[in-house]
Amino acid sequence: MGASAPLTPDRIHELVLENHVIRAPYYESDYNEDVSFTDPERGLQWGADVIPALLGVYRVERDPRTEDPARWICFARHWRGQIVRLAVTLFEDAAVSSSILVVNEIAAGENAVAELESEPGKQSADPPEEQDWQDRSNRYQRVRRDDDTDGTAAVLAYIGALPGWKQTVASQFDALVQNEVPAVRRAVRYHQPFYGRVDAGWFASFSAFSKHVKLSFVCESYLDPEPPSGTGPERQALDLTASDDFDETRIASWIRQAASEPGMNW
Repeated sequence: MGASAPLTPDRIHELVLENHVIRAPYYESDYNEDVSFTDPERGLQWGADVIPALLGVYRVERDPRTEDPARWICFARHWRGQIVRLAVTLFEDAAVSSSILVVNEIAAGENAVAELESEPGKQSADPPEEQDWQDRSNRYQRVRRDDDTDGTAAVLAYIGALPGWKQTVASQFDALVQNEVPAVRRAVRYHQPFYGRVDAGWFASFSAFSKHVKLSFVCESYLDPEPPSGTGPERQALDLTASDDFDETRIASWIRQAASEPGMNW
């Protein structure tokens, strides 16, 4: 994984409009509460703030806080005039042909200006009009709705952004799904990886929390044996912590059972 060429605003624009952008599992949102972008308890919103900012990036530079060559800092202006700063990673892997832009953090208002103050002229970009900001979001939403391509690269990027043992569990689950369902289709939806079959919908997913990774299964009937968590056949789950064993035989059986029944619609 790494950056083969400098990242540019035009390249970021292309990746977003190809639906090749995801939010990192532990993406950070930091902003000046006086700016009032949205409810302070929610922070900056993905569709309303992050995507339009990515489509209006005017400056990209290496992230000075890390030696990772794939990590970048991007600057845009919100239509209200404030600076928006995004930290992103460009995920590239020889196993897949697609590059994925992973958004790791976003800051706005005074919290985004610190890197700019030492170099006059960096803040020269004019704020977009509010309608232009909305148009950017609408363009992305149309692309996202119409995208039916396999999302393997996005899922691998998501897994690569996970830390330590969580990445190990996610990698094991991903490999097991591939082994049990060779024709599996992948996608990152609702900020988490999903697995499905073209003719039957999504049958499994996983999500990473602070102390556990949740493996979820979607089907019309209960699995045998039933996973310990969930509220119905369509929401059966196994929660794994750092100290739990990954029972490959049982999890493989659940994958086969879930994939054999209709799942959640695309």
